[in-house]
Amino acid sequence: MILQSFYIGDKHAEVTMMLSESTMQQKEGKPAVVLCPGGSYMYVSDREAEPVAYEFLAKGYHVFILRYSTIGSALRREDKKTDRDELYQIASTVEDGTVLGSEFPGPLIELAKTMTFIRENCHEFNVNPDKIGVAGFSAGGHLAASLSVHWNSEWLQAEVGDEPRWYRPNFQILGYPILDYMLNKEIADTRGIGDPKYMSTASRMVFGSEPDEGLIQKADLKQHVSADTPPTFIWHTVEDQLVFIQNSLDFAKSLETHRVPWELHTFQKGAHGLSLATEVTGIEDVRASKWLELMFSWMETNLK
Repeated sequence: MILQSFYIGDKHAEVTMMLSESTMQQKEGKPAVVLCPGGSYMYVSDREAEPVAYEFLAKGYHVFILRYSTIGSALRREDKKTDRDELYQIASTVEDGTVLGSEFPGPLIELAKTMTFIRENCHEFNVNPDKIGVAGFSAGGHLAASLSVHWNSEWLQAEVGDEPRWYRPNFQILGYPILDYMLNKEIADTRGIGDPKYMSTASRMVFGSEPDEGLIQKADLKQHVSADTPPTFIWHTVEDQLVFIQNSLDFAKSLETHRVPWELHTFQKGAHGLSLATEVTGIEDVRASKWLELMFSWMETNLK
């Protein structure tokens, strides 16, 4: 395996490039995936990064892990060691007006630039430029889906500075994704569950201290699904009490409305943040772990 890391964009985004050496010399370019781990836009979860990447590598994919800008990445660049709980505490005390880098659409621009970098170097990396997709979990699912619905928008092109064809995803894989922050908060309030302080802090990471209605509208992704949205695989659990399954159900309905190829797998049991749902990632769930096999089967069909 060829392993290399580099920064992208003008904030704190880091890309870990993992190329399968066994496929580098093959004549036919191989598919590639950009992984966007979750972490509430406060940090980037390691559990949803390398462990997932190795599964893709084993199937012959090249993998690019995007550790997009968060408050955690900003602190790491300053050589401050913090754990997840400390990051939550720090994030809840950030002064109004402070720009963290996690605010929408900052990470989205970083993802678009990562996709552009891969396509610009597809011959060097032996990547098939027509088989480059995105995969994201939780908040990373929001990031991946943001590119999938906005890639051909004029406003994103103006932000990125490249033609949309360079960063268009050919497929997307979404694991327990948050796709509508306002909906998620409404469900939590209605059911009387969830931590209001956490919800407020998570919203601050995405929308800043003074949310703009236009920004909130852009980040409600089901509204922006179109016939140009790439084929989509989604998996979620009904028991998820942090990102409610209605996010995925509503998004799938929009995909169907626009006749976008899609597949949604829902599992009755399982908490939020399962990742692979195996011993490797710390939380085992035999049934939910089937998502990986189902996803690769779906990929074989859609990448022909």
